[in-house]
Amino acid sequence: MELLNIESSEHTPKVILNQANRLFEIEGEARPENAYEFFDPIISELKKYMKSVDNEFHKDIFSELPFTAHFKLMYFNSSSAKFISDILFIFKKYFDRGLKIKIYWYFHEGDEDQRDVGEDLSEMTLFPFTFVMIKE
Repeated sequence: MELLNIESSEHTPKVILNQANRLFEIEGEARPENAYEFFDPIISELKKYMKSVDNEFHKDIFSELPFTAHFKLMYFNSSSAKFISDILFIFKKYFDRGLKIKIYWYFHEGDEDQRDVGEDLSEMTLFPFTFVMIKE
């Protein structure tokens, strides 16, 4: 069951939150004119979902099939960066409470800046990321 399925636009990324597959995915460029207006519903839905699965039953299920978050952002502006870090801190909160969550950070081969941003966010949130290089 998809809780969110937002198609990408010229200025906003594609966003999926899929309950059945335990999946969050954000892909594309994030440079909305109003970052709060774009990200607030995403953050609200994610908080609601994570709160609903914060129990012993789901901790067991998540051990078998972890929740995965895929960040495939090739560009995001500074106003979007704040909301991206908010999303990461939500995952960190529930990871610390025992839910098995894996974060994947994608970057294009040769784009060390995007990898560095991921490393900075991983250090800032104290959450280990798996880095995935996309070969050209």
